[in-house]
This record gives sequence, structure tokens and C-alpha cells, in this order.
Amino acid sequence: MLDAPVPSCTECPLGSSGGCAFIPRKVPAGTQLWPQGEVPRELIFVKSGLLAMSATDSAGQELGAAVRGPRSLLGFESLRGQTARASVEALTDAVVCTATPTTVRQRTGLQGSGFGPSAELASNASALLQLTLDELLRVERDGDLRSGSAVSRVARFVLSSGTLIASGQHAPFSKRHVAALLGLRPETMSRCLRALKTAGLITSGREVRILDEPRLRELARGAPV
Repeated sequence: MLDAPVPSCTECPLGSSGGCAFIPRKVPAGTQLWPQGEVPRELIFVKSGLLAMSATDSAGQELGAAVRGPRSLLGFESLRGQTARASVEALTDAVVCTATPTTVRQRTGLQGSGFGPSAELASNASALLQLTLDELLRVERDGDLRSGSAVSRVARFVLSSGTLIASGQHAPFSKRHVAALLGLRPETMSRCLRALKTAGLITSGREVRILDEPRLRELARGAPV
């Protein structure tokens, strides 16, 4: 579900050949990078840590939730001056690299500036395009996480990212956060984990550990418990 942190600029998928347009900064857990309904002022590339995305309707009811980790690129709305469909907040301490929309447009040739040779512009644009395509796949995955029965959703998440679940209401990636990602109530999430534990498929305490992966994969595809 989540990629490995970026250890250095030389291994960064942004791959800027003529000096990177993105500037790194540390973001403490709990920091809101932008709220839903406002135009982001920058694009953000996640170098390490976890960011939470959440969207609500006018009545405050949750419409969706997602988590983004290393190698994610957020804030595309800033390039077109559009409002963000979800708020973004740091779930854990994170390191992000940011760039203004004007700088990104110049470095990719979206905005004429006379900056750099065409080969450099093409390289920057190619790197940005690949990160954009990666984000589209993550959005598709978010939809998959919310499909099927409650048990099948939890089984799929445990198979892909069970080691990320930590105990405690204020854990960085708690059962409460996972429930939001899966479109479930926290109590439903807990009930599903208990069912999987009772069936001998997982252990569920301070951490989740898989005991019967073949059977868990059957449940993830929709088989009954």
C-alpha cells in the first residue's frame, strides 16, 4: 500500500536533471497542509511519513478518507487554481518537498519562461506525469478498499497493509483511521477483526499478524467467514 521513504535526492522519482524545483521541509504530526474547499498554494511530494486526506459534506458527514505515504504527489488543484476536494493533514511527522504552481509550470514547460533547454523541460514533465499516473492508481485503490462486504474490505486491507495498524486511539495509523479508509464505522471494523481472529486467520492485539493467508485471500474475494 505504501512505498518506501525516499532516502536521498539522487534516488527521488522527481528526477529533476537541472536542479529540483521542490524544496524540502519537516512537517510535524497534526499539521494541516490545506483545508478542503481552498486552493492549495503548492504541490507537495511526500519524502517520508504519512498524510491523511479527508472530505466531508456540508453537514459534516464524511464522504471519503485516504492516506498517502512516501513518493506521493498532492496538490494538483493548485496548477489550475481549483479548490481542494479534501483536506490534507500530517498523520505522522513527515518530510515533504514543496513547489509553487508557477515554478512547476515553468520547470515543465506548461508556462513559457525561457527556463532551461527543452530536454530538461521534457525530463521534468515526464517525472511529473509518472507521479500523476501513480496517484491515479492510488485513487483507484482507494475505491477498491471500499467495495464489497465489511469483512472482505478488512481482509483486503490486512493482506496489503496489516502491519500498519497500531493500537490506541491516537496511534499514527489506528484502527479508527483504517475504518475511515474502508468506509466503515470503527465498531464495525473492530467486529470484523474479532471475526477474523475467532476464525483463526489473524492475531489482533497491539498489532495484526496473519495466521492463514490463503483463507484470508478467499475472504478478501468475498467468501463468507
